[in-house]
Amino acid sequence: VLQPKEQDSSYSGRDKDKLLIPGSTFRALTGEKYLNLFIFTSQDVQKTEELTNEVLAIIAGKYRFDPTDKEALMIWDTTEMFQFLDAFMMAFKMFLGIVGSLTLVVGGIGVSNIMSVVVEERTPEVGVKMALGAKPRGILGQFLMETLIFTAVGGFLGLLITAGICAVFPSLGLEEYVGIPTVDVQVAALTASLLGLIGLVAGFFPARAAANLDPVVAMKMT
Repeated sequence: VLQPKEQDSSYSGRDKDKLLIPGSTFRALTGEKYLNLFIFTSQDVQKTEELTNEVLAIIAGKYRFDPTDKEALMIWDTTEMFQFLDAFMMAFKMFLGIVGSLTLVVGGIGVSNIMSVVVEERTPEVGVKMALGAKPRGILGQFLMETLIFTAVGGFLGLLITAGICAVFPSLGLEEYVGIPTVDVQVAALTASLLGLIGLVAGFFPARAAANLDPVVAMKMT
């Protein structure tokens, strides 16, 4: 019985759907003398092409065909495919990073606009607090704290949605093909830090505007 494994490519079907037996047993059961497919791997990826040429030369010598004849045998070098996939995934990650960065910036602009509206609506309240002795630093800190709470709630909801997707995904039966998505702790920590920083920057200007209000003018505004 084979151990569970990740199969990143297939040859005429998935391994889990096949019965693997020795070649000698297959020939004894079916009477077949020839193979139409065999797989070999190189211990050193850098020597894959060299090994392929050696194997091709051996087969060409046995069956008497020109080893340079590209039509004699069909050869599928998965190394080239994986190099392409690695480059594609790197470009895709960069694209996701750019999209994520733009999303954070747009979110920061949204937070700034929301806090500007909040400050405008609570201007009389700010005026009363300052008239009763509240200092500009306290007003600034209050609105910055509210901004951080607002940002943290949004980030926490996003994390819950992400964790929910990761929890539900295995039930779709696609892990054999695309793996199982997980939440990277380092990425989550970096995103949370950036989210907090953007929240502070986005909320600073509306909070500073509130802290610089004239109490008399603020109390008259409705």
